[in-house]
Amino acid sequence: MAETFQIRDVFNPKAVSDMGRRIKKVFSTFDLKGFEGFINPKLSELTYSERLQLIKEGLVKYLPADFPSAAQIIVDSLYPAYDTDVLEGTNDRFIIATKAAFIAEKGLGHFDVSMNALYEITKRLTAEWGVRPFFIQYPEKTLAVFRKWASDKDPHVRRLVSEGSRPYLPWGKKLPQFEKDPTPTLALLELLKEDASEYVRRSVANHLNDHAKKHGDLVVTTLKRWQSEGSNKDKDRMIKHALRTLLKKGHAGALAILGYKKGAKVKVHDLKVDKKVKVGDYLNFSFDIKSTGKTKQPLMIDYVIYYQKANGDLAPKVFKMTTKTLAGGAELSFEKRQSFKVISTRKFHLGAHKLAVQVNGEELAEIAFELIK
Repeated sequence: MAETFQIRDVFNPKAVSDMGRRIKKVFSTFDLKGFEGFINPKLSELTYSERLQLIKEGLVKYLPADFPSAAQIIVDSLYPAYDTDVLEGTNDRFIIATKAAFIAEKGLGHFDVSMNALYEITKRLTAEWGVRPFFIQYPEKTLAVFRKWASDKDPHVRRLVSEGSRPYLPWGKKLPQFEKDPTPTLALLELLKEDASEYVRRSVANHLNDHAKKHGDLVVTTLKRWQSEGSNKDKDRMIKHALRTLLKKGHAGALAILGYKKGAKVKVHDLKVDKKVKVGDYLNFSFDIKSTGKTKQPLMIDYVIYYQKANGDLAPKVFKMTTKTLAGGAELSFEKRQSFKVISTRKFHLGAHKLAVQVNGEELAEIAFELIK
């Protein structure tokens, strides 16, 4: 992949033309030149979401106004379904997301036809974004379909059951009814918690992590029950990933599931940090942890960067570091560095910052530093 590649580039003139040619093969009167001319000259100046919107508008303009006919053309012009849960050629196939967007916009009055189209789309990429308007307009009907799909032989369909119903899907519409009451989607996850596919189980973990943001105790109770029903490495890995937000927050119940206790008998000392770090450089820091107990203790060791916000307040972000078992009276030493290179997902503000060391969810030491030009 070229170093200059951006996510918006999955929607490019070649992908648009390839999709148009596939449509032309099954819909002979399709105006391929008009479709390309409507979209391709405008793409370079647009963002990801703007490109998706434009291509969807092209489909609306050049496919038949009769939705069932248009949906059948959408399905008939799809790539072959994946044979496994391994996503191959994902960037080339991402253009399919515009077809799901077409179904989401034009198909709300045709539930069964739309569900069939999204079912076929998800076997070629995913329909996780396209299905969400149906949850908003037809929550019970869509849940019923998802309960059926949870036992589908195709792992991409089973993953859609979890991913498409997440309350906070990235790039997707929020589903406020499940944000308020997680029980309907937790019932779906019960059907998938020991799925044969890691691809599906990973989605289950991400879905639970969404719910953990507002319903942490319920997620912990659910995972404790799942753990009590029998443990294996696949389930253990899924549970750990589902708990990641709660672990960073130091939720006692989440820590206990993984064998950690709050109030670890340790002291952090000799915490040292660069007093000043330039934007674009690395912050170097080191510290020691010494056991004050007599028996060995499992420790989850993290560090927290308190980034300065535009208004001068400090906002914490927890970074995972390591897990160790420390014998009574023993000591550990750590050296680490944190990047302050400019990235698109974080804006740095010059001035006072802070670093803290967190052990089993509790901050035990902190130190200030300054970010400079």
